[in-house]
Amino acid sequence: MKKLNALSIGGFDTGAGAGVESDIKAFESVGVHGLGVVTAITAQNTLGIKGTLLIEPDFLKKQIETIFTDFQVSAVKTGMIVSSGQMKVISELIDRLTVVDPVIVAKDGTRLIEDLDSFKKMILPKAYVLTPNAVEAEALAGFKVVSIEDQIRAAKSIHDLFSIPYVIVKGGHLQSDEVVDVLYNGKETMLVRSHRLENRNTHGTGSVFASMLAGMLAKGIKVEEALPAVKSRMEESIKFGLEIGKGIGPVEPLVSLERDSMRFKVLRDMETFADFVESQDHFHVLIPEVQSNLAHSISPEYVEGLEDIATFKGRIIREWGGRVRVGMPPSFGYPTHTARLLLSIVLKERKGDTLINIRYDQKLVRAFKNIGYEVLEVDREKEPKGEEGRTMSWIVEYVSQNHGKLPNVIFDTGIKGKEAMIRFWTESIDEMMHSISLVLKEVRT
Repeated sequence: MKKLNALSIGGFDTGAGAGVESDIKAFESVGVHGLGVVTAITAQNTLGIKGTLLIEPDFLKKQIETIFTDFQVSAVKTGMIVSSGQMKVISELIDRLTVVDPVIVAKDGTRLIEDLDSFKKMILPKAYVLTPNAVEAEALAGFKVVSIEDQIRAAKSIHDLFSIPYVIVKGGHLQSDEVVDVLYNGKETMLVRSHRLENRNTHGTGSVFASMLAGMLAKGIKVEEALPAVKSRMEESIKFGLEIGKGIGPVEPLVSLERDSMRFKVLRDMETFADFVESQDHFHVLIPEVQSNLAHSISPEYVEGLEDIATFKGRIIREWGGRVRVGMPPSFGYPTHTARLLLSIVLKERKGDTLINIRYDQKLVRAFKNIGYEVLEVDREKEPKGEEGRTMSWIVEYVSQNHGKLPNVIFDTGIKGKEAMIRFWTESIDEMMHSISLVLKEVRT
């Protein structure tokens, strides 16, 4: 298998939150193989940088030459470049730096560039894309950047001063409800907006942003097209920032791949459940008049909406003679009652990933009690009228407010126009299948 290569030149973060390690993960997240050249080794954790060991220019040169004598490099991204000696080596060996992330000061205030004048003279003219945040833009443009208008002015100024084709002044450091990144290409200004996320774990945001962008450029995507895609991926990476260490944790550039792998597992699980259902004697006794469906989600801590929950397109259907057919395939995002209820439970409890609706019968209620589950009845007459589509969330809210927790079995005896129903949720597909087997055994004896 062949793959494009992208190279990161920067520091090594012992906490793996930023630097070359996070760059390589970011490259891989967009489908590009990551290569790394180290300019400095930092003694670093989530609380900050405790020390730095600089790589001598001669060894830096050896690293770069070794990479280029073997690999075809489609993009080069730079981060932490400390000394003028390092800058000289990079400027002499590399004609074009695809993306330059001007890492001037670390998040904890540690200064990372010893000689900013040399950086301006030797590195910036080599840049194809420059990605400063507001603080870095101030240092390069020479004036305060506190508004979108300042971002635009700074992008144009930096473009003109250093002849950089594309300048992206990021807005994450500015005080506002949204984050606006400003792109200037010498002719046009482009603004890309996103909501500000309240998550303290943002270490490595700049590194990951620049590396994802470089990876996409390596694949031939234009800057104007790549920037919105990177912004979207960054939102997800920040939203699921890692709660590790005692300080500011890192963003997670691989979260999109993790969520994709979870979705694949969900689909496999549902195929297994379909086989289980169709092979079970007497499963038909569980199916109500409106038929059943199974909702199954990715790991609860990653669930954001119905797009993370799968159900069977054709439901679970009782046929003539006690036969049961599962309406394959399973699909994500369908607003079924089971999916909505599971979503409400997950968002409330951050646990549980499987739910099924089954026929109300006192024998089935007793069976769930007999195998060890807490059972709760909900009076549907208390449901507010005129809130079509909110029944499932109402059930969760009502039970939480009046009982303090959500038992695994919640049933109602119905109201006019609404069939009585048992709703059963578990924390895994295996628990669901095992428990249903026990319930069926109970009702047969």
